[in-house]
Amino acid sequence: MKRWIVELVVVAGAVAWAAGPAEFEVVSIKPAKPMTMGKMMVGMNADDAMLRYTNVSLKDCIREAFDVKDYQIQGPDWLESDRFDIVAKLPAGSNKKQVPDMLQAMLAERFHLTVKRGTEEHAVYALVAGKGGPKLKKAGVQTSPKPDEKHFGGMGGKNAMMMRVSPEGVHLTAPSATLGGLAEMISRFAARPVVDMTGIPGEYDFDFTFAPETMPAMPFGGGPRMGPPPGDAGPEAAQAPAEPAPSISDAVKAYGLRLEPKKAPMQTVVVEHVDRTPTEN
Repeated sequence: MKRWIVELVVVAGAVAWAAGPAEFEVVSIKPAKPMTMGKMMVGMNADDAMLRYTNVSLKDCIREAFDVKDYQIQGPDWLESDRFDIVAKLPAGSNKKQVPDMLQAMLAERFHLTVKRGTEEHAVYALVAGKGGPKLKKAGVQTSPKPDEKHFGGMGGKNAMMMRVSPEGVHLTAPSATLGGLAEMISRFAARPVVDMTGIPGEYDFDFTFAPETMPAMPFGGGPRMGPPPGDAGPEAAQAPAEPAPSISDAVKAYGLRLEPKKAPMQTVVVEHVDRTPTEN
């Protein structure tokens, strides 16, 4: 009888522990330092012991916490412009696969975030192959992350994409990107979300410039703008570019791709409430 009682207590304890919420052991959240125009460094790294996010927005955190794309998140504009440095310690015995759940708990506790998830019909651009077929340059080294690895939106890590905004337009360089990653990055500058519907696997080399249809909020203060900040403009800054950059649609045509306006069902994460300032560390 005693043996049965001990076993029952152990099993119940194990079940209660497994069902408990995954939370960071310690979290430090600080406002990110202001960045100069033309330079935006964002770091999102996590392993089984620590999470280190540098110059991230709350939208970045919500995207990782709920495993969605930027365009699936609905909330106030400052979700993208306010920036933070976050360092968090994972509890012993946990691993980075639990980071999304821990982020959800952290956002709820420190920013009092509440969201509503749903699905709605949304106007999108479908990225598809052009009539003549794709003209893609295979990446020199295939660097797809392992199934348990995540990299932030193509802006860092192995599958890095680099963007430079200037009066000539947005210059995007991606030495090893999937078409899904490319579509997600283009979405930041398109009037509609871009969804990869090519069905083409693998990683490819992209390098092109385009005129943005819209500009995301940048962490420079005063809203997004193109060109150097006041006081840094040289004689050449006042000159218009020699010729305007092509549209996003025309730019992707060089790779045998096209953007097709469509409507598609899309999962959404709607922010119902969130504090702009986190509770103290």
